Amino acid sequence: MSLGFRTRVLPALSAWEEGRVRAMIQKIALLQGADGPLYFDRYMECTLYDPSLGYYRQGRSPIGRAGDFVTLPETTPLFAATLARVFAPLYAAGLDRTLVEIGPGTGQLAGQLAGALDRAGTPLECCVLVEPNQGLWPLQQSFLNTFPGAGRTRFEWCTISPARWAGILVMNEIVDAFPVALVEKGRSGWFEWGVGHRAGQIVFEPLVLRAPVGAALGPIEEALGQLPTGYRTECNPALAAQLETILSGCTNGCAFVVDYGYSRRHYYHPDRGMGTLQCYFHQLVHDDPLHAPGVEDLTAMVDFTSLAEAAAVSGFELAGYASLAPFLLAAGLVGSEDSGGPDAVGSADHARWVREVCRLTEPHEAGELFKVMMLAKGKVPDVAAFASCDQSDRL
Repeated sequence: MSLGFRTRVLPALSAWEEGRVRAMIQKIALLQGADGPLYFDRYMECTLYDPSLGYYRQGRSPIGRAGDFVTLPETTPLFAATLARVFAPLYAAGLDRTLVEIGPGTGQLAGQLAGALDRAGTPLECCVLVEPNQGLWPLQQSFLNTFPGAGRTRFEWCTISPARWAGILVMNEIVDAFPVALVEKGRSGWFEWGVGHRAGQIVFEPLVLRAPVGAALGPIEEALGQLPTGYRTECNPALAAQLETILSGCTNGCAFVVDYGYSRRHYYHPDRGMGTLQCYFHQLVHDDPLHAPGVEDLTAMVDFTSLAEAAAVSGFELAGYASLAPFLLAAGLVGSEDSGGPDAVGSADHARWVREVCRLTEPHEAGELFKVMMLAKGKVPDVAAFASCDQSDRL
């Protein structure tokens, strides 16, 4: 069954990709078994995180020009340099000089932060990279061994979040890849979409709404009003449990979440009737999650209101929330002595710097779509950047 996703011409699959897709479809057929089609969040979990066939278990990084998408640290070092200006005062005020990064990708952000913090006079004692895909550890280690200024930091790797940590934890473009339920408002109420296996192909199937999903949808309509028939969207009733596995080890510290998304009232606006689910394949964005399971990324925008509520279950308080552009500008992206802007206006370096600043601040780039949320537990100093740009009242 088709859900009416828009189509576009996508690159042909390589022989390796075709083989992986066929293996994933066979895997889905086995998982379906006698229980019927997989609910979409189970399908998304399988295609992204299956230990042998999942997209994030390919043994290679999907990030970068040669991959499927590019993250903020890959586009410009200004992002990490500005984050370091936020982190440095927290470490200087006594927070443990440990940095935990969830899903470090190529290691670019960790290396840039370690170098910038060292130059700021608040060097990290330890940087923990939480990378479930152990096939990426050598790539990250090789990169970090040569990164300027990072050599004085002790780097450690693990597959799950530390059982006990203090300091700062970073999740950059991670929450958008948490599996979500795909739901639609029918004439008789909400139902879910799942994925079934028929005659060697995978297809969408309508499924009965599960109780936890219904419980997650209830507060949305209570707060925003009844959504119209035909409205399709996503929700994540497992968000609190997912965050608990990441944050539960914190004894004193804060978590910074950087991702694309909206507050609840914007996420579930009546005009957003097709949801936010997107797929990334060879640097192209499309919206058919059945196109190439196992070799394309699936992602959904983050409901930051739900994120703050879920973090509270783990004992974290909301300490700040803002769109990326005002947060970075308040933190000294431009204008400070060490903002990195070349002096020679009109030079090639200056032009490149301007382009990178625009990527981070323009509303049609990352500036408005990306948000920054700070969650704190214990004795954590305030972050000055939020004093002038905090939008917590919009959640």
